[in-house]
Amino acid sequence: MTLENRPFYKHLGLILLASSVLLCAACGAKIVRGASPMVRMTELSHQGNNINLQLSMRNLNGVDLDIQSIDFRLTVNEDEKDLFVYNGPVDTKIVANGTESWSVEVEESEASRDLLDSLENGDIKSLPYALKGSVDSKDEGTLRFEYEGHIYPLPGKPGHFR
Repeated sequence: MTLENRPFYKHLGLILLASSVLLCAACGAKIVRGASPMVRMTELSHQGNNINLQLSMRNLNGVDLDIQSIDFRLTVNEDEKDLFVYNGPVDTKIVANGTESWSVEVEESEASRDLLDSLENGDIKSLPYALKGSVDSKDEGTLRFEYEGHIYPLPGKPGHFR
């Protein structure tokens, strides 16, 4: 019996083509959806009676993230004193796998002012903080985020911190 007469070898090309198509489909890129954004504090400043907070929001999804509102709390130290609380509209769209900066300003409390003044004057070296909250997106619903770090004064920029 020759090779041409064996049924398996007769259709070998077709079998290889079908298996390679299935393998490529199985290894294809998956589009991420519903992942929470990475929200980080990039800068904090206080002047007068206001605190201005700049956030970096990174979309980890493979689709645009249409954020309508944000609710978060920035707490400091182990006792989790509120330095900053915000709940309100954002109305921004972050492209797939992109990053947007966003800024918000609120009136500071006396406790917040005292903590930031102590940090600026060098009475304390840094403030451990936690940024916890959620964003409400048009298509993905409520997505929670959390980040921890330290706040340090920015040299040469009074009233500014990172």
